Amino acid sequence: MAWWRKNKQGPAGEAEVVTRALESGGDRVLAAASDSITGRVVVAALHDLLTVTRDAEIISRRRWLEVDAGSWEDSTGTISVTWVDGSRGTQWTFGADQYRFAEAFRDRVEASRVVDAPVMDGDRSLGRAAVRKDLRTGELVPQLMVDRRVRRDDVEARRMGEEVLAELREQVGI
Repeated sequence: MAWWRKNKQGPAGEAEVVTRALESGGDRVLAAASDSITGRVVVAALHDLLTVTRDAEIISRRRWLEVDAGSWEDSTGTISVTWVDGSRGTQWTFGADQYRFAEAFRDRVEASRVVDAPVMDGDRSLGRAAVRKDLRTGELVPQLMVDRRVRRDDVEARRMGEEVLAELREQVGI
């Protein structure tokens, strides 16, 4: 029996909600926790990161390689997530005792990371280039993320990023 099924601290029915949400996708739950703000269940699965309602309706399902970064605030049990596509970040608050979710989250993000490197213009950071792995398919996916202070339409920043990304592609053979 998985640890999250034995977790008496989570709301009743959490395991059932998670199991129903994943049945169709062939994924496996590593950790699940209820967001105390929305009541939704956030699931760290082997291949994907999901948010589901209590009725097992999938609100979002994102591949781990879509997560740019996450940070865990230990005192509140809040995880803050930034996304590779630059969309608005996400926060979930689980409570300080849900460190297992944070551990699974970090493990999956790191598992998707193959290689990455900063994109610099002298001392100025423009962003990061990365090659990440889709944990469901094994496909290697090149990514270019620009820093917040850099305009997405900055041609010179894009050119420099593409140069770094070309080097990373060569390193991994794609």
